[in-house]
Amino acid sequence: MNWEETVMWNETLITMETVVLTLCTWYFLSHTEKNVEGKRRYRFAALLLYWAGFAGITFGMKYNSYVTLVLPAYMTVMTMAAGYSLYNRRTIYVFYYFLFPVTIVAAQIFINYLMYGYMSARWGTIVFDYYLENVVLMIRQLTEILLTGVWVVLLNRRKYEDVKGVWFAGLFIPPVITVFIIFSLICIGNVFMQMYGIFLIIADIFFLVFMNLYIWYLFSYQSRNKKLRAELELWRKQSEMQYQYYERVEGQYLASRKMIHDMRNHLAAIEALKEQDGAKGREYLRDMHQMLDSLALVSYTDNRMLNIILNEKSKAAKESGIEMDIRIGEISLRHMRDMDITTIFANLLDNALEAAAQAKGERRIEFRADRFHEFAAVRIWNTAGLRQGRKKEGERLHMGIGLINVRHTLEKYGGGMMTEESENEFVVKLTIPD
Repeated sequence: MNWEETVMWNETLITMETVVLTLCTWYFLSHTEKNVEGKRRYRFAALLLYWAGFAGITFGMKYNSYVTLVLPAYMTVMTMAAGYSLYNRRTIYVFYYFLFPVTIVAAQIFINYLMYGYMSARWGTIVFDYYLENVVLMIRQLTEILLTGVWVVLLNRRKYEDVKGVWFAGLFIPPVITVFIIFSLICIGNVFMQMYGIFLIIADIFFLVFMNLYIWYLFSYQSRNKKLRAELELWRKQSEMQYQYYERVEGQYLASRKMIHDMRNHLAAIEALKEQDGAKGREYLRDMHQMLDSLALVSYTDNRMLNIILNEKSKAAKESGIEMDIRIGEISLRHMRDMDITTIFANLLDNALEAAAQAKGERRIEFRADRFHEFAAVRIWNTAGLRQGRKKEGERLHMGIGLINVRHTLEKYGGGMMTEESENEFVVKLTIPD
């Protein structure tokens, strides 16, 4: 490759870096949690503005030594401003918007010093060389892309809570190995590139970057697939509960029609017993009340899904000999999906039923819910027993996998969960913003 071609490649790679850094910043901002809505067109305008300013500083101050200070400052300020105004205004995310460009710049500096060290070791001095400058630019852009992917994966760690820590950490091994391979390839391939050109090396770099991105895609795809299977199972459970609920409604409707049909005979029997034997008449009335109560489906709340869950769990508690006391005030859960309501309340009540069934002595569950300022406050209390065979460790029956799903579902709505436990009881407290 002659001197003119090397200079041309240098200009091309510098331009490419302005585009790569702009796209990396956009990808980072757009693939993290958002709490600012309705800003889509402004986000695209901010992307163009970011690139225009970045390219203007890069080429306008190309021969100015202050460019190494101005560019990092511009990246940091623009990333923080765009992130805060268009994506997420939480303090922790503003801090992330500050850290992202800082880590990018730190990686660039590290790569530059690696190349300076290579030049010093090879020639005993540091001299400007377009060829080595192009090598640095290529490695920098590769690192910027991989580092952006690392940031996105880390900030979306919640999506991969089902992946063990060791496997999750292993996801970052391929990028590290890739950077090492490319650096080694360029260092030992100096003679080859001078004879045959740099195109094969560029192709190798491209395919290595593509391989890393594809590995991350497969990892994300498998994780989403696992979540979808879990969600499908939840849908099945929810549909089964609804089917059982409406089956009970139909059965009770038929029973009530039969009772209404027999009501004339019941009234005649009550009148006869009233005149002949008052005690038997009162007993007959109690039996009638119990029969009517058995036909009733309690309307605990105006939320259809929560009402189904409470009726089904109340029935399960009665069948297991567990007393269940439910009192609900004026709470609103209309903004929540039926599936999320099922995830939260079915899981918690299943845990409470399982724990209360193992309790020695009183077996009881209390469900309380009411509105407090702009929140729905829920308290589920139950008697509990220790896990069988693990009493020495004192591990509670409640501390199952369901609580993790409940906590993550609540966080989607800005809610929270607290748990308390004592020797023989367990309490879960929920807060859900309206």
